[in-house]
Amino acid sequence: MPGLIQSWDLTVLSCLRACHEPAAIWAAWVIASLAWKGIVWWILALALWLRGHRLIAAQLVFALLFASAEAASLKGFVLRPRPDLYASQQLNIPMPELLSTTHSFPSGHTTLAAACAAVVAIRYQGWRAWASLAFVFLCGVARIFQGMHWPSDVLGSVVLGVVAGLLALKVSSWPAVKRLTDKRSRPSFERPAIAAETVAAGPANREAVLK
Repeated sequence: MPGLIQSWDLTVLSCLRACHEPAAIWAAWVIASLAWKGIVWWILALALWLRGHRLIAAQLVFALLFASAEAASLKGFVLRPRPDLYASQQLNIPMPELLSTTHSFPSGHTTLAAACAAVVAIRYQGWRAWASLAFVFLCGVARIFQGMHWPSDVLGSVVLGVVAGLLALKVSSWPAVKRLTDKRSRPSFERPAIAAETVAAGPANREAVLK
């Protein structure tokens, strides 16, 4: 089975890396930059929180934290070499500059993107869900195209991301998190507005409303 997976990895990787179009190289760099450390999702979570959408913002943050923990722990455990380092080992070509890089599995970019996309796809339907899933796909393809990960790394990272997203949704249902994300839990010092028709009805009705 490992040999079959490696053979499939090499085939897909070779097909993608056969493209040398400048536009493809530029697009892969842009997508990878947006997905680096989940930066686009951190910005989205902050924007949602500031706009009052606290629950989805908290869920995205939890998803990012859980996915980051998964990626950081598994990289040092699996120790799978990146494609370029693998090629150097197979061809017996020393490439010491690659030894200092992090390992191939999982793809942090893809894991973080998949975790947040899982949250969005479960909570919403329509273009939001499709856009988030498309970003995960493009992110995975970009990292393979750049030679940073094997295709099987990306597939495994998507699974890890979905697990992190589901865990984030579970944690966000805890009472403490609900109190934190519920805007209505904050005390309000503003007097409720009186409907215009009540005011027009006369002093008696106004006094009844204010009691």
